[in-house]
Amino acid sequence: MKIKDKKRLFYDTIADRFDELHNTYDINRRLSIVYEELLPFDIRGLKGLDLGCGSGWFSKKAVERGIHLSSLDISQNLARITQKRTSSNVVVADAVSLPFPENSFDIIISSEMIEHLGDVECGIREISRVLSPEGILVLTTPNRRWLWLVNFATSMKLRHYEGFENFLHFDELSYLLNKYSLDIIFHIGFHPWPFQITPLQKLSLRVDKRFGNSRWAKWMINQAVFATKKR
Repeated sequence: MKIKDKKRLFYDTIADRFDELHNTYDINRRLSIVYEELLPFDIRGLKGLDLGCGSGWFSKKAVERGIHLSSLDISQNLARITQKRTSSNVVVADAVSLPFPENSFDIIISSEMIEHLGDVECGIREISRVLSPEGILVLTTPNRRWLWLVNFATSMKLRHYEGFENFLHFDELSYLLNKYSLDIIFHIGFHPWPFQITPLQKLSLRVDKRFGNSRWAKWMINQAVFATKKR
């Protein structure tokens, strides 16, 4: 397998351990940000896409909220897990070449996916292409300010990861979204320090709530946006 393909398909090799390798606090915090903080209003009946669905937790919540959902992942094994977890229409494809016509979706949800693309800008362009005018994008991704710590943990063999990690700074994400006709309504930060520090998780949540929408957001480990596509 080519190195590039190995990076693209890394998650397929760990699909059977995907959930156990992820931090429960982080997953629940992202679910809360996406569905409670950024999408607190009625979204029933919208045609939606969970882009980079992983093992299906965000898809499950979207279906429970009444979205007519398609779930997409490049990993066949993760797609099978998602299919067992939810009733969404599951598609196996690459996010840089989406198999959907223009303006297909009213809402796109994508959590911790775009940083794992070989070409992040191409992925954002595809998001804009398949999102309907005035459609909603809710996206979370890590902050490039903290990539040094991730790289250090990998070099010390504290984590095993062989895929792409193309993190974006806050301003880089804003620039790319605006470039492809996506207007940012909210851009917040969360996780002020590594979420793996269990004793500090309750404090982390309080700091998120207090400072996630302040100038300190750009220093937090992760970022989340709520954007709409221009008409």
